[in-house]
Amino acid sequence: MKCVTIGIVQSNQKIADQIFLATIEVLEIARQCLPGQFVNIYFPDSVKLFPRPFSIAGVSGKSILILYKVIGSQTTLMSRWQMGHQIKLLGPLGNSFTISEDKSIEYILLAGGVGAAPLMFFRDELVKRNIKPHFFIGAKTKSELPIIEDDKSDLILTTDDGSKGFKGTVIEHFEDFLKNIRHPVSLNVCGPDSMMSALKNISFPDNVTINVSLEKTMACGLGLCQGCVVKTTSGKYNGHYALVCKDGPVFNLNDVEFDE
Repeated sequence: MKCVTIGIVQSNQKIADQIFLATIEVLEIARQCLPGQFVNIYFPDSVKLFPRPFSIAGVSGKSILILYKVIGSQTTLMSRWQMGHQIKLLGPLGNSFTISEDKSIEYILLAGGVGAAPLMFFRDELVKRNIKPHFFIGAKTKSELPIIEDDKSDLILTTDDGSKGFKGTVIEHFEDFLKNIRHPVSLNVCGPDSMMSALKNISFPDNVTINVSLEKTMACGLGLCQGCVVKTTSGKYNGHYALVCKDGPVFNLNDVEFDE
């Protein structure tokens, strides 16, 4: 059940170049959120009228984790949060990634930069069920990788400049990995639309199911403002369009379209 509540910052650490991980105590959300869901964080009117969505990167006791990159006035304000700072939030919002009852399925997580956030949460849930996923994370350079080490997953890092892990894009390296897939696979992805478009151009085997978490500006988070529309190819939604905040943010890749 979604609710508007007040969270209290427990920590706010810089973990990479312009990338922070905040721990916010907010029991009402922490005890019910699922991997893939997000919260809307409200800011002072002097910064911006509408709240901004952030994927939940994990749960720790009474707290949720928020992974974010400083790119504008709101995230700059967030980077200055200190322990004890109070924040107004709405959540948990949206749908979630799912875990199949089929024990033969292999899980692959594919992230572009801070798109790792919801997949970190999903990784933690998989580990609780004794599933160790492959976790691909890509960035332009080493300093922009939100994770460098991870004993919970089979971590595969890529950087465009080759400064850490494999040189090239995360999609390019994943395509090489894909050639050796034999078992049924659940591929779970979060990143920019350009990354999703690249996935659309790959010929996947029939035993691969692809779920993508879309990155959109979702002002209200409730489907009222109609500001997060995505074009669809599936009749399961109302017309040819879906709302990312209400129908997503997690979609089957085959159900959505992206601009090239």
